Amino acid sequence: MTEAMMESTVAGRAEVAAELVGLARRIRAWQDDRKVTTAAMLRRYSGLGSDKLYGRLVKGDTGETDVERQLARYRAVWALIESTEDQRRAGEPLYDDLSPAILLRRAFVEVATESGNGRFILLQGDSGSGKTSAAKALMAKYGTRLAFVELSPVVGDSPFNFLLLVLGALGVQDAPKNAVGCLNKVVEILNQRRRCIIIDELHHAGPRILNTVKSLLNTTPGEIIGLTMPTLWYRMEKAAYEECRQLTGNRLAERIRLERMNRVDMQKLLERGVRGGIEGMDRAVDILGQAAAGRGNLAFVRDVVRRLAELEGAVGQDDFAAAVKAEQASR
Repeated sequence: MTEAMMESTVAGRAEVAAELVGLARRIRAWQDDRKVTTAAMLRRYSGLGSDKLYGRLVKGDTGETDVERQLARYRAVWALIESTEDQRRAGEPLYDDLSPAILLRRAFVEVATESGNGRFILLQGDSGSGKTSAAKALMAKYGTRLAFVELSPVVGDSPFNFLLLVLGALGVQDAPKNAVGCLNKVVEILNQRRRCIIIDELHHAGPRILNTVKSLLNTTPGEIIGLTMPTLWYRMEKAAYEECRQLTGNRLAERIRLERMNRVDMQKLLERGVRGGIEGMDRAVDILGQAAAGRGNLAFVRDVVRRLAELEGAVGQDDFAAAVKAEQASR
């Protein structure tokens, strides 16, 4: 081999080695960000090789490593990680057979033909209990029959701001410049065909918005679904008692309380999200239910499932406990 060929071979190996080290460090950064132990990483991604090899590559030591062979393996590991992250960014799947979605769909179907004023549904649950997911599942099923708005403190107790949100959800881009004009436009649209307005974070409303909601129920044929946290709704009831009472009196079709997680729901999420299955499912559900209570509820369960979805093969109790512990630490 000529000197030029030897130099070219050395340069080529250096490039491969540099890419391999870069991948190892990228994988380690991802691991640290996700708070995954090295032992769990080696179990999940066999392409990383041994603990010793992985550690040496992270430090930049390729030594006598077959860099081309290891590069192919590390590329495959990173591709799998990226695929998992793409799925994560795409958002959680909507399951219409979880109990919050079932309860909301039943209430909506029952009131969908109601001609009286009792067309208000109040869905109450703590953060992470599945309120918004249930609403999205309902929208996925019935499409443009429903429109979704979300209140926030920025909206304030302004009927004008609220009605602008409703018009936007109904597809109106050139809205009137005042509250009266907006109200008339909303009423006009909602009387053209029966529509349902879903209002997320309804506890951010005040007396004036609640009165506007009441007016919409009085003057249009459709339904209104309010999503709220029980403690914040109770606080609003004290500040706007009469307005809340008018909505939860003869205008209330049903009040749905999502008081606790459903064991069946947790098992469904685990079975569907963990490709290789979980060893000791009953025990896993017990552990998960205890850990999730007060820490995000079903949202906590979904995040643990995302962590477990990255594992290859059946998930053992040690890996399951590690995923739960990592999610606890991240909150």
